[in-house]
Amino acid sequence: MKKWIIPLVVMMVILGCDNRSTDIDNTKCAWIHVYYIDNLIYDEKLDENDDSQSKILILPDNSQITLDKFVNIHYNIPPDEVEISRSYVVWAKKADYYTQFTSGSYLDTLQINASSGFTPIVPGEVCGTIYTTSHFPVTNLEFYILQDSVIVDSITTSVNGYFNIDLSFGDYQIIEKAGFQIYCEFIVDSYYDDYAIVLEDIALKPNIYIYPQKKMNLDVNINFQHGGEVTTSIPDYGSVWNDLEVDSSGMINDEYSYLFYESIYPDLNQYKRGWIVKREDLGIFFIQNLSETGFVGQEIIDFTDYWIPILTNYPFYVIYPQYNEQLSKMTELEFSVKPDNLLRLIYAIEGKQDGSLTLPEPAIPDFQREGFVVVEWGVIRKFGNTICLK
Repeated sequence: MKKWIIPLVVMMVILGCDNRSTDIDNTKCAWIHVYYIDNLIYDEKLDENDDSQSKILILPDNSQITLDKFVNIHYNIPPDEVEISRSYVVWAKKADYYTQFTSGSYLDTLQINASSGFTPIVPGEVCGTIYTTSHFPVTNLEFYILQDSVIVDSITTSVNGYFNIDLSFGDYQIIEKAGFQIYCEFIVDSYYDDYAIVLEDIALKPNIYIYPQKKMNLDVNINFQHGGEVTTSIPDYGSVWNDLEVDSSGMINDEYSYLFYESIYPDLNQYKRGWIVKREDLGIFFIQNLSETGFVGQEIIDFTDYWIPILTNYPFYVIYPQYNEQLSKMTELEFSVKPDNLLRLIYAIEGKQDGSLTLPEPAIPDFQREGFVVVEWGVIRKFGNTICLK
């Protein structure tokens, strides 16, 4: 293969067509070639200025395609302005067909077959292509489709990222079947759309405090309603916290004052109601809010001692509370002896650069600390918005 590259480059330079060269400044480009029945009907040089640009082409049969162009440039870490790689991506779109994808790197030619390279969509079904935010298709991946936290169907993307399904228009969520690392809103309002998945990291750090009226032995299980797993725990969870000895003070196995765990599971939290709080007001806010919800004493101190030093990167924080009813759609705490009263509160927290967002204030549910009581607090840190972009 190498023996053909040098003559080709030399020929291009001599002819003055694409001006390809091994000079570093001249290698940071690529080309698009669009063919119609084996005839080249359009060519264009690509560079970083073409990122997020579009071009409409009228074909010989008077139909049209749209070329959406993207450039992904990668630099050394830490950033020192030294480019180490780049990829050029083109989406070719045509009515009643799946989006055609092509990509390349330095000096590559990205080819679009405008006559026979498009795959027709399935009439009467919801169809689309799923991409990452780097504009590459998500291939051969299975997703559950949920509506109101209930699995209603599933899709599997093809080698090209395509999918089709008999589904009514509406608001859904899709969740990756294996590992649950991808979750996003899935808004279906037309028979064809392209969806770009934005990924986020979710860190969960709940504490479970247990207060029986007298010393007891207890099993505690975390039931993941739509899949998930415990990733870290103290004491060790294994498949269940088994035969814990808990006294009325809340001490567990004469060693722990609470059960600690981290886990991953689909994000089915509510993001419609919440509070916007300045960074410098977080301490007072959490003390008051936890107290109003039903937490007391050391439970509140444990929370603020852990989380206030961490939440320092943004001037404002949006705080979405998740109470028992919402959390039970994702996880349920199961006890060998049922508590008289159970309080669960997980804050989904997202940092913001300004406080312009307005949200209706949540209603704090009633809670009585009577009888055998279990309380749980935790935090989900949201890094950006997890959505499907159309």
